[in-house]
Amino acid sequence: NKVMPFKNKKHLLHLVPHGINSDVFIPLNDADKIIREKKKQLFGDKHYDFVLFYNSRNVQRKKTSNVVLAFRSFCDNLTPEQAAKCVLVLHTEKVQDAGTDLPEVITSLCPNYDVVFVEQKISPEEMCAMYNIADVTILISSNEGFGLSIAESIMCGTPIITTVTGGLQDQIGQVDDNGKQFEFTLEFGTNSVGKYKNHGVWAKPIWPAVKTIQGSVPTPYIFDDVCTWEESAEAIMYWYLMTPEQREKCGLEGRRWAMNEGGINAKNMCNQFIKAMDYTINNFIPEPGFSIHTTSDYVGNSQPHNTFGVEVPKINIDKIKSEIDTTIIKL
Repeated sequence: NKVMPFKNKKHLLHLVPHGINSDVFIPLNDADKIIREKKKQLFGDKHYDFVLFYNSRNVQRKKTSNVVLAFRSFCDNLTPEQAAKCVLVLHTEKVQDAGTDLPEVITSLCPNYDVVFVEQKISPEEMCAMYNIADVTILISSNEGFGLSIAESIMCGTPIITTVTGGLQDQIGQVDDNGKQFEFTLEFGTNSVGKYKNHGVWAKPIWPAVKTIQGSVPTPYIFDDVCTWEESAEAIMYWYLMTPEQREKCGLEGRRWAMNEGGINAKNMCNQFIKAMDYTINNFIPEPGFSIHTTSDYVGNSQPHNTFGVEVPKINIDKIKSEIDTTIIKL
């Protein structure tokens, strides 16, 4: 909980994280009926040694095409026999104006490897089965408020691959150099810059290669942190090279974390909501019947001290001057 001063009034901002229902999203046994039925529905009689799962929308910021290309790159580094026993499961729309034509992407970029689509909406219980069938869940969005599929996967005990951006970075168990969970501030609003690299064993994070600004009318700006498909392929290989037992241990540590210090469970969400409401009611300051506001009260004052969450790098002017001198000499 943070106390945020604004216009000399006591305004309070409370973070209530998403909470996953830990009674629905649970680790399952391969012998469970729902697992057997879902595997039959997805794969028929074929058996796969490694299942990569994507569960999100077909929109540009989700980088679904990058997932496809990363899967192809990963399979290209296996023997044909090994690659034939790997599959990418896409729970998303095949074609979407806000995204792309994924069947065409697959035909062009990944024609030789198995990709299975699941377009229809399914129940939470079936969704749990999907996470349990998967060996790893991947979501490499370039910007993301939270990323529910990653949180659900963690709760099911399935390891994850994800970009270090937005709310996704809250799910990889980041700690500082002393092993302590750190807090984000106005000056340090994201760890996508890689200030701290320590994270939970259930996650294989991918650090952004490119950082830009995106935006829309409802959301004027948001950092867009793009990772490469090459590094995504390496992350898939990381989990592939582990034994199933090792992946299981990593995934179960993720569930333990989510139920405790991670706090991304439904019980913690409800408790945080109650605490936030109690605090708000106990510290409520009524506004006058009417107030007069001008644009000067707000324009340019949205971020105290002119901060925007990341440190502005120093430009090496001497280095640039030296480059100019070299160019002039060539002339």
